[in-house]
Amino acid sequence: MPRFASPQAWVPPRSLKESETMGDHVKTAKEISEEILEITGKALLSNDFDSFEPCFRIPHFISSSEDKATINTREEMRAMFGKLVEYYTLNRVTELVRIIEVSEYRTPTRIEATHITHVMSGNQRLGDSFPCYSILEFIDGHWQVINSQYAVDANTTVGYALTSKPLKPSEEQTEIRNTK
Repeated sequence: MPRFASPQAWVPPRSLKESETMGDHVKTAKEISEEILEITGKALLSNDFDSFEPCFRIPHFISSSEDKATINTREEMRAMFGKLVEYYTLNRVTELVRIIEVSEYRTPTRIEATHITHVMSGNQRLGDSFPCYSILEFIDGHWQVINSQYAVDANTTVGYALTSKPLKPSEEQTEIRNTK
């Protein structure tokens, strides 16, 4: 991986402690993407908007399979965050398992990445896993996601947050029973 000047000056989002940085090591695109996924996942599950928000650039383009929007203000970002937290709470989500498939520098200040998300409630996966494509840029001294595209329908995570449909909790897991 080439050593780019801008990523060497990378400043982590506010929620990372100084001791968690890697010193003079130039982070790979994958390491940067994984860090942002870790921060945002924890923030969503703990309703911590202050940790979540610095990971995203406003304006921020976001889309699902059925809808799209540009978030132009902090208030719009907070509303989107609130809908996601509501979805995770009502569906008893306990973990977001997000696995980077590809993450590459396109320029010294731009990373394009794809990851797969598994939404978990305990040891049960809720629905199918789904891919996401993100564009990160090095802006004002740190990496931020400027564009997020999720392959989900209007009833799932970001798809729900982009719509105004009322949300119903997912059905409880049931055991398969013998029908004799």
